[in-house]
Amino acid sequence: MKITLAGVPGSGKSTLRKALATHFNLETKATGDFMRSKALEYGYHDITKFVKEYISQHPEIDREVDEAQKQFGQENDNFVLDAHIGFLFVPDSIKIFLQCDSEITAKRILAAKRATEAAQDLQSAIAANQTRIQTMRENFQKLYNVDMHDKNNFDFVLDTTHLTPKQVSQQVIEFIESQIS
Repeated sequence: MKITLAGVPGSGKSTLRKALATHFNLETKATGDFMRSKALEYGYHDITKFVKEYISQHPEIDREVDEAQKQFGQENDNFVLDAHIGFLFVPDSIKIFLQCDSEITAKRILAAKRATEAAQDLQSAIAANQTRIQTMRENFQKLYNVDMHDKNNFDFVLDTTHLTPKQVSQQVIEFIESQIS
């Protein structure tokens, strides 16, 4: 089984990835982990600045990540991939999109306290998220002529705004099980 997860930052992709991996006994990959690592490697302690200032000027980083996920999807069969445009590079996957209110995602990101999240308050977290989303959308539109948030690219879209992580995983697992039965 191949599952790709996409959605706005803070929508619950990482948490869902882990839950699906446990439930279905799948390997996991996350392009966000790679990008955060690259940001630190290039001296950025703010993932939004890295995406806006560096990635936008160096599309080879996106292409490197994208080629790796495409190859991973071709060489493996049992995984969940957390990648904004994984649907494009693993077309034979079950494609899930998580959406969420911008204030809730900002609160989740602030609570996670990741090393590459520079926002210190709710308003700056909301602004950073909006900047990151817009920049990634523009970058992927330029590189692949694809809108990473076009719901038509996905098999299942779930709004996680008012759901607990357990409710999110239950709903997604139910959907996946309906697809594989």
